[in-house]
This record gives sequence, structure tokens and C-alpha cells, in this order.
Amino acid sequence: MLTLLLRKMRNTKWMVLCLLIGFIMAAAMTSTIPIYMNASLQRMLVKDMESYQTENNVYPGEFSTEHDVTLDIPAEKQRQEIEKVQNIVQNGYDEMGCPAKYDKTFISDTYLYVTSIDVSEGKSASRLSLSAMSNFDDKIEIRSGRMYKPGKRSDGVYECVATEKALKVSELAMNTVYEIGNVFGADKTIKIEIVGIFDVKDGCEAYWAEGLSGYVSNMFTDYDTMYGEILDTGAVNVSEMAVRYAMDYPNMDMNGLGGISERISEQERIFDENDITLSLPAKSIFTDYASRASQLRNTLWLLQIPVMLMILVYLFMVSQLNIEQERNEIAVFKSRGASRGQIIFIYALESLLLGAVTAVAAPFAGLGLCKILGASNGFLEFVNRKSLPVKLALDAFIYALAAIVVFFVTTMAPIIPATKTTIVEHKQSKAKKRKLPLWEKLCLDFILIGGSAAWLIYYNKQQADVMAEGGGEAQAINPMMFVASTAFILGCGLFIIRIHPLIIRLISKIFSRVLSPSAYVSFNNIGRTASGKERFLMIFLILTVSLGLYFANTARALNRNAEERVSYAIGADVVMQEQWENTSGENRASDAAQKADEALAKFNAQKSGSTQDTAADSSDESDDSDDSESVIQYTEPPIERYEKLAGVKNVARVFVKEGITVQSDRMRVPAVQKNTGKRGFEDDYKTDYEIAANEADAKSSSNTTSNVNLMAVSPGEFSKVCWFADRLLPVQINNYLEALSEYQQGIILSTAFRDTYGLKQGDTVNVSWGANDSFEATVLAFVEYWPSMNPYDVAKDGTYMNFAVMNLDYVNVMTNIEPYQVWINMENGALTEDLYKSIEKSDIEPTLLRVASQEIITEKNDPMLQGMNGALTLGFLIIMIMCIIGFLMYWILSIKSRTLQFGIMRAMGMKYREIIAMIMYEQLLVSGAAIFAAIFIGGIASDLFVPLFQYLYSREEQVPGFVVIPQRSDYLKVYAIILVMLLISLAVLGRLIQKINISKALKLGED
Repeated sequence: MLTLLLRKMRNTKWMVLCLLIGFIMAAAMTSTIPIYMNASLQRMLVKDMESYQTENNVYPGEFSTEHDVTLDIPAEKQRQEIEKVQNIVQNGYDEMGCPAKYDKTFISDTYLYVTSIDVSEGKSASRLSLSAMSNFDDKIEIRSGRMYKPGKRSDGVYECVATEKALKVSELAMNTVYEIGNVFGADKTIKIEIVGIFDVKDGCEAYWAEGLSGYVSNMFTDYDTMYGEILDTGAVNVSEMAVRYAMDYPNMDMNGLGGISERISEQERIFDENDITLSLPAKSIFTDYASRASQLRNTLWLLQIPVMLMILVYLFMVSQLNIEQERNEIAVFKSRGASRGQIIFIYALESLLLGAVTAVAAPFAGLGLCKILGASNGFLEFVNRKSLPVKLALDAFIYALAAIVVFFVTTMAPIIPATKTTIVEHKQSKAKKRKLPLWEKLCLDFILIGGSAAWLIYYNKQQADVMAEGGGEAQAINPMMFVASTAFILGCGLFIIRIHPLIIRLISKIFSRVLSPSAYVSFNNIGRTASGKERFLMIFLILTVSLGLYFANTARALNRNAEERVSYAIGADVVMQEQWENTSGENRASDAAQKADEALAKFNAQKSGSTQDTAADSSDESDDSDDSESVIQYTEPPIERYEKLAGVKNVARVFVKEGITVQSDRMRVPAVQKNTGKRGFEDDYKTDYEIAANEADAKSSSNTTSNVNLMAVSPGEFSKVCWFADRLLPVQINNYLEALSEYQQGIILSTAFRDTYGLKQGDTVNVSWGANDSFEATVLAFVEYWPSMNPYDVAKDGTYMNFAVMNLDYVNVMTNIEPYQVWINMENGALTEDLYKSIEKSDIEPTLLRVASQEIITEKNDPMLQGMNGALTLGFLIIMIMCIIGFLMYWILSIKSRTLQFGIMRAMGMKYREIIAMIMYEQLLVSGAAIFAAIFIGGIASDLFVPLFQYLYSREEQVPGFVVIPQRSDYLKVYAIILVMLLISLAVLGRLIQKINISKALKLGED
């Protein structure tokens, strides 16, 4: 049996190789799920930790516990208590499942003083703490003097080291012997000598995660010496201890962090019961990690759905082609006495051999893929980034084995029906008319298209209702997004292959009189046999190309919108602001004191006065506040300094003021305007009277709003530096800037002033802020978006912030000049590093510095976006590889199965180039039609389903709105792969046809 199997595999070595490649790709793709997932989760955790350390200047991996040791007990009892605490903390840390980079135990007696110093002249005795720390010796660097020696010297002195600051605080000196005792009774003393000054050793920062600031009065001696000899003297007791671990978070096992929040809570409970305090800076990160990890894990899983479906189709197609080639051989086996079980066993054994090879090779192939994909900066974009911390684990082999089982069943599915056919039935089946396949009878294509379209309509309506109610929070990925999109593509593909034969026959009938012989044969073959195996190739190509384009458009949309969010929020390549000098600094302190006195006087008057007096005071409050507010005169620095910075092309002055007041008699501003239509959590605690009062307030209105952010620009300068997407406004932004330039008293307002407040173009509004007088402006236009202005920013009262845009020159004339931002447009190819260096060399000291390119990099480093980019890129590459292999394999087998036909045609006088032309026509009618249809299906699926990814972000985050704009380069990549595939296949097929031996073909026909 084994000999027969090996002979069979040798005879069909190319088919076996294609199956093996499919097995390895499928299992490798599956094994990348745990590998890539764990690596992505680890990178996410590491980046969160690094960000925490940068922002808070604290090592986030510190696991620090402290305990006050019982005093006035024998040394042995203290040691037992210390060991008990050490065991509790160690057990608690071990249950965390986090490897430790360093661990240490700290013990100290904080109740010591120097008894040998003369205090007769009124000086206070020097206080100090004698301390020891495990693993201390190789974690410090001696700056002066030498390292202590363990134990007691021959003269009865214990040696210590200290920091330079500790010596200053304690007023002690090196190389001096001091006698120290306990402040509660110095009947017993010991002698110490400070022999060295130490500092943190380079590379040991994690060991000193708590820093040295807490050791300003500590003298450190050998840990074993203090724990043993010194405690036994009775002069020193351990008053406090700490057990600290430095987590090696880059090497954490991601599989063990699932319930880490619960384990931390349990440890806190146990520590609290034993009077142990826990400090864990990374607690908030770990708490947030669970939800983020779950979201990333689900996302990566869901992204595999279309790819796994594609792999199943590939394996089924390969297996089906294999069976079609060997159906005659199977029938011969059966007619010669072989049982169905024996035949199935032969093919099962073949699949098992391929599965065994795959089980070994696939996880390593998956590991290699993950290493490459770790450098993905976008879809099919790679940068010189540190690779993902990928490593093989048992999960990868389990996933590979699970995939092999599934794919084993897939490859065996076509074999079982084939074993039922005898040689006679097989020959008869070739002459019978093919029946409609089951999916065509059930109208599966219409069901898939209709079902996915119905779900899409329902989901969009559901989200629209949520938005209408004031929702818009970020949501997790809905699994149906991928299921529905894949079902839509599959349904469209089935519909195409349903109507494809009809179209071919129609074209053949119309043009039959003008078709060349090769074209006629091609149309005739495809039109008659299009209900057979050609359908496998067509649905395969439609799925691969459509999913490839869908993946490309999905990744491009996610990356484009991530970049646009950053660019819109900043508004230009670089935004800077510096501290301006002012001429009113000496008056501000007295003004502040005066305001405080006035506020206190008003408060006392309201507290003791009548209701009428209080109302009067309240009515005058705004006037008094305005009168008392002083005007600060600023000195404007020269703008030319920014133009001289490295890489700067254009600069613009942009004045931004938050919370200005806009008033107009034509405005109707509701007094209470919530940005949500839902009953809030806080409303549950309000009485019906309070709710009714709020509703009554909401019905009232005023003609003033202070929830307005102002931007004043110089139109000519601003047009050269601002970043803006033209699709966000009805006309190009320069038209609005030109209007501001021509009519300087104009103002551009956000659309809420028109839609909610009732203003119209040409209306006049009064604008004011601070101590400036109110001034008029005429409404020129209403816009929904403006560079850096987020229409969904929420004000303190719960309403959305509005914005206004004015001419900077007009604002400066009507108000006192105030510090403004400088927006910069950089030269193409300018380096951010050069800009930073030139800023350091200049006299500019920015209080605000935002660089769009750097923030885009930070945004793209988001683990969720990186994970999706990697998964989409991996899926695209796998799909395209399968497309090429499946395409070549189908046509090679097709040509080989038609050897007799080609031989007869050559013998009848058909030229070689006509045979090639016939194959080209067939490729065009089958492959070309499938690819052409797939491009449209992929584009339609992208337009329908990719916009659903916008719900991954909240409304405030998703500004400007999510948009799907296909990029030509992505399509060119797909087209290039398809072109290479067609050229290679044509060359291979031409070579095969050229080698056809006509005499053998004719002899085969005679037989």
C-alpha cells in the first residue's frame, strides 16, 4: 500500500507539491495568529509602559511592598517577621506570572542618632538610618572612597557607604568613626564608619526604580551583616522593610496576563491583611490592558475570517482538480477489487503525510512571516523598525494541528463521492449532461447578497439612531463586518459564474460569423463547459482579487484616516508658540489681591444680606469683573526668526482664543443644550422637580454664547501653511480666506450658528473676550470644519464647542495684541531633527511644539493599527500567493488533460500561434472575466463595508470624518501581481503546448 502511494505521489508530484504548499500556507497562516497576537500584545504593553515612564518619570514595572516591622522584640523574632513578609510578597509576585528583572529586600532602622558627637553647645544630635539592601554591591558605583567590607572590623567598627546628599543632610563625614544608638534608649551602641560615596550604576536603573530621593539619611552596610551580627547586638532594630521587584515586562508571557487585574486585587487584599502596602505604578496599565488585549485579539481573529475562507476554497479546488485527474484511476482501482475503504485510506494516508510535514514546517514559516510583518508601517509598507518580539510557543503548534485537521477534512471531501463510481459509471458520466449544482438550485448567490445587504442596511440604521440620540462612543469591531463583507463577495462571485455561460453563448451567437477559428473554438469550449471545472477557477480568482482589493482599501482607509486625524488636529506641518514678554507683570500681583478681597466681600455680603441685595450684587458681578480686569500689554517677538529655522518654507501667525463671547439679537441660544438625548447617570439622583426645572430652562433662550473658540488668521499667510482636505468644505478653503482678506470685518462661523442659533449670512454679531471692548463682525459664511477646530469638542456645560474665524489684522486693531501661535509649512524632504537642532540654537523657547510627522509616527505605532496593518498585509500576501499557484496549477492541468485535443488540432493544420491564441482567448474569457468582475466586486465591497470601521473611534476622535478613497498605488500592486501571474502562466503553457508530441497524441486517439 505504501509503495503504491509513493509511486502515485511521484507520478503526480506537481499536484502533491501544490497541495503541500497549500497545507503549509494554510497552517502557517493559522499559526501566525497566536505568534503575531502575543507579539503585538507584548509590544502594546511595552509601549504603554514606556509612555508611562516618559510621562511620569517613574519606572512602571516596579512592584514595591513596604511593611513596618514590630519593635521591642528580640532579633530572632524580627528575622522571623521579615522572612514571613518576604514569603508572602514572593508568593504574591509569583502568582502575577511576571518575570523579574531584579528583586531586593530593604531593611532599615530609622530611629538612630550619633551618640559620639558633642551636643553641649546646643547642637542637635545627628539623626540617621542604618540600612541594608540585598544584591546591593554590584548595583552601585563608588564615586569617592571605597566599598564597605562585610562584617565587623578588628577594631569593632562596621563599614558603610552613603550618597553624597545623605552626608550633607546628616552632616556626617567620610573616614570618621561614629558611635550610634537608638533614640528610645542608647544603653547599647555600635560603631560605624562611612568609607565611600556611591551613585547608581549605569544599566541598573530598574533596580533603583524608587530612586535615591528616599535615602537622604540612609547609611548602607552589608545586608547579611546587618541581618545577622548587627541585629544581634540589640543596638539596632529593623523598624521598616521593603521587598521590591522590577518587572521584566518586555519578556512577559502574554498568555498569562488575561486575569492579571483580578490577581492584583487579590494580592492587595492579602497584603492588606498582613499590614503590607503595595505600590504598583503599572496597575492602571494592567487594568486597561485586559480590555485592549481582548479588542486586539478579537480584531486579529476576525481579520483571518476571509483569509481562512480563501484557504479552504484553495484546498478544495486543488483537491477537486486532483480527483478529476485521478477519477479514472480510482474507478480502475474499484473495478479491480479495491474496496472504498482501501481507496479512501490511500488518499487519507497521502494527506496525513503532507500534514506531518506541514505540522513541523508551518509554525516556523509563521514565525518568519511575523518577523517580517513586524516592520509594517502601513499596507505593504515596511520601515526599518525593530522587529516584533516573536517567539514560538506551544500555541502555534496547536493552531497548526487544528488547521491541518480542518484542511484534511476539506481535501478528503471530494474523494469520498469519487470512490462510489465504477469504471463504467465514470465513462457514462462524461457523456451525461451536467446537472445544476446545489448552490444554483438553492439560489445561494442571491441569499448571500441579500443577507449581507440587509445586515448592512440594519447596522447603518442602528448606528444612525445612536448618533441621533447623541451617542458616538468608540465601539469594538462587530464580527459581522467581516462575515457580511466576505458573504457579499462570495455571493457576487457566485452570481457572476451563474450568468457567465449565458453571456459567453450570447456573444458567440452574435459574432460567430466573424470569429477566427481559434476564437470560435475558445468560445465554443467555454460556452459548453462553463458549468464544469472552469467555475472553480472563476470563483477562486474572484475571491482572491476581490479580497485582495478589499484588504488593500481597508488598510489604506485606516492609515489615511489616522494620518488625516493628526494632520487636521494640528493644522500644519509644525505648530509653535513661545512665551511673550509683557509690560504689566508688576501690576498683576496687586490686581489679583484686589480681586480676592472684592470676591470675599461679595461672598460675605451675599451670606448675610437680603435676597434683594444678593440679586443686585449678582447683577453687577460681571460689570465689576470686567472693570477690575487689567489689560496686559505684550511685546510681540519678531516673526522672522521662525523663517530662518532649518527646513522652513512658509510661516503664518495664528491667534487662538478659547471661550470668547459672541452676541447677536438674531441669535436664539438655548440656555441648556445637551449633546446627548439620553437620560444621564447623574439624572437618576435628581428629583422630578429638578428635572422639570432643567427642562423649563432648556425652553428658554438667550442671544449670547461663550462656548466659542476663536481663530484669527492672516489669510495670505494661512493659505500657504494650513493642511486641509478639500472634501470637507463645499468650496476650496482659499475662497473663504479670500473673502476674509477682501472684507476684514467679516467672520466665518461654525454651522451650529446657522442650524441651531438661527443666524444667516450678512447678520452682524458682537465679539468680545477678557478686558477688550466688544466689536462688530459680519457673518460671511458657515463651515462645518476648519483646520484644528474640532466641532465635537465638549464644553463644560455639556454642549458642543463652536468656532469662529476672523482676520488677524482686524482683530489686532480692535483688541490688544496677545500671544499667537506660529504655523509652519516645511520644505519637502526637510528633517525634523534639523528643525529641532535649529530651534535649540535660536533664542526661541517654545511653550508649545507640535510636529505633524512625529505625531503621525506615534499614531501609526498604535498597537491596534499596527496589528491590523500586519494582519491585512499578511492576508493580502497569502491570498496573492494562492492566486498565482492556483491559477498556474489549474491551467497546467487543463492543458495536460487536453493533450489529445491539441494534438488533433495540430494534426489538422492549426498552427502553433493559433493554439496559443486559443489559450489566450480562453484565459481572457475565464480568467480575464473573473479578474475584471473581481475588481468591480472588490471596489463595491470596499465602498459598502470599509466605512463601518469608523465606529472603532468616537465622534470626537473621528474628525475629519472617515472616508474610503482608493489609492492608485494599491490597485497598481494588485494589477502588477495579476500581470506577472498571466505572463508566467502564458509562458509555461506555451512551453507545454510546444512540447506536445503529435504522433503520440494521434496514437492515443486511436487507442
